[in-house]
Amino acid sequence: MTTSTQITATNLADLSVLKLYEHYQILERSMPLLTPESQVICKAELEQTVALRSDKIDRIYYALAIHEDAIERVKKEQDLLAAAKKHHESNINGLKGMLNWIRRSGVIKENKITGRNYEFVLVRKPTLTVTISSDIADWTEEERQKFCVIQEVTTTKQTVVRSMSGEILEEKIDPKIKTETLPNLDELRNAYQAGQAIPNGIKIVQDYSIRPKRLLTTKRLDSETPEYNGEFLLQD
Repeated sequence: MTTSTQITATNLADLSVLKLYEHYQILERSMPLLTPESQVICKAELEQTVALRSDKIDRIYYALAIHEDAIERVKKEQDLLAAAKKHHESNINGLKGMLNWIRRSGVIKENKITGRNYEFVLVRKPTLTVTISSDIADWTEEERQKFCVIQEVTTTKQTVVRSMSGEILEEKIDPKIKTETLPNLDELRNAYQAGQAIPNGIKIVQDYSIRPKRLLTTKRLDSETPEYNGEFLLQD
């Protein structure tokens, strides 16, 4: 059954982009075989096919743009989350640093800092904490010789090519060596404890592990105890 704008009974709106391409080719090949009147109708259907195909191709672009925009929003959200995480970590370090400073300052003689509802138990760490804010490259040659070590990491990549029967056709071993100059923390601690000079930009302190504890307080009843306890006793 044909209409004034369509020679086939195909529901063009239901066709995918690929099927619309195929349908267009079929109509195009059929044109020479049709009567002049049918060719007019076929041409109208060709135009409809092109229009629908163009709309669906544009929709592909819109869908791509939506998903690309979503990815950008996710990336921005990740950046915001990373910044928030960094902010909170910085505050946590600052607050723990303050608790450590209170313990090191000598104003308390025990390993507890007690509030109304919470208490912090501070346990001495077995080794001194070393914080380095200076660049090793700025240390003197003598300081580097005394307080630095060279770390050498070797990564070996082995490539083996075998035949289908398992015979080794080619074998190659490619070692890669990475060296890095690092501060010798133990030497820095030893020098600090011995009262020796250490490079600028280094802070060495005794830190404490901090364990928060919830205090469970109960209301004292002593002041509310009746003067004559006997009134609450069972009478014979």
